[in-house]
Amino acid sequence: MAETEGSAARKPFYGWWIVAGGFALMATCYTAFVNCIPLFQTHIVQDLGITVGQFNTGVSLCTVAAVFASLAIGRLIDVWDARILGTFTVICAFAVLIGLSRATQLWHLYALCIAAGTIVVAGTRLLASVVIANWFTLKRGLAVSIALSGSGAGGVALSPITSALIVNMGWRSAFTVLAFVCLVLGLPLVAAFFRNQPGDKGLSPYGAGQLESARADRSPDEPVTIDIGWKVLRKSKAFWLMTAGFVMMGIDNGAIITNAVSNMTSVELNGTVIVTGGHDALWAGNVWAFYLACVIVFKVSLGALYDRWGMRAGTVLGTAASFAAAVALCFPATDAGPILASLFFGFGTCMGTVAPPLMTVKEFGKKDLGTVTGIVTAFEMFGAAVGAVASGALFDAYLSFVPAWIMVMVATLLMGVFLLASIRAARGLVRKLGEAETPSAREGGGNDPR
Repeated sequence: MAETEGSAARKPFYGWWIVAGGFALMATCYTAFVNCIPLFQTHIVQDLGITVGQFNTGVSLCTVAAVFASLAIGRLIDVWDARILGTFTVICAFAVLIGLSRATQLWHLYALCIAAGTIVVAGTRLLASVVIANWFTLKRGLAVSIALSGSGAGGVALSPITSALIVNMGWRSAFTVLAFVCLVLGLPLVAAFFRNQPGDKGLSPYGAGQLESARADRSPDEPVTIDIGWKVLRKSKAFWLMTAGFVMMGIDNGAIITNAVSNMTSVELNGTVIVTGGHDALWAGNVWAFYLACVIVFKVSLGALYDRWGMRAGTVLGTAASFAAAVALCFPATDAGPILASLFFGFGTCMGTVAPPLMTVKEFGKKDLGTVTGIVTAFEMFGAAVGAVASGALFDAYLSFVPAWIMVMVATLLMGVFLLASIRAARGLVRKLGEAETPSAREGGGNDPR
């Protein structure tokens, strides 16, 4: 690293400030639009006189907008100042939440969800994961997972507060409070410390030059020492297998996150109350907070697991946990079902945030990282939109969430198959490119030898 041993001992590596900023961004803006939105579902459905399917369509519009925005934002992170992007993201989060607090028509919900997806949902995850991945060579998985675990920490703090605000003051006041939380707590660290690359501060990535020689992360995954880049990956079977796996993960997240709270309580459709789990809103809010507490622990654990045990171990465990969560969700009227689902999904959902940047680097290297991660995230969010819409349609058709959980089980198994296949295919791709040793391969050009 650029700093001397003495200076490094006297002060922490600057990249950890960026980790703290990413944590704050995820704990406020991302949490408000992803982890807290399910708490509003039954109340908005009742107050605006809409169906679960229509509410879920709004959530899916947010996700679809994030799909296309991710393609652009991933590229912007490679070329624009991260501080500007982060500041703009937080301000937009504030404005959209204020708008939601004043929504009176279905089209208001749809328009604001599109705005949130375009800027906030896409921007938070990509900024936190891509910028931090640029700053770390060693402990990359740990650093990324600590930042992304902010969504869990924010959820643990904000879910019970939001539930209480909704019950005691109404859902509109709850949105207003969330808006100011994002502005006051989410903005300062991002605006002050975010930088795109270590070179912007005259530094080198944490552990630069040590990974290949010391292998300090002890992972069985061989480091990628050639520059592959998007020009090769767009024609690579390995890349599209990985992307397909994350589409399936998106279906899981879209279905479960959108409907988990309503699955525990009840849903009112056209004046008729449909009892799904039968628990009250505060109990469900506490269970949701437990899920988000699990996310904090498991996001850090998953990143460390990738560093120590590698991609295959992380994929297998994440797949098993997601499948177990879907099974437990089929028993919402019990106390154990929702609690076990929260525990298992608390680990499984981390596959959707921690794994994309880490698997991209481990399989294909860091060239065009923002662009490539943005594309993977876009497809994953497309899967989340499909999961949200399909689960809402299945509920409206069968007046039960069980068909949606069966859909999740199938998607989970496909996720595991695709991701494991991509790891093997990526090893072959790197080996062939390394053996070829052509300038085009090292510069990210040419054709995919697969």
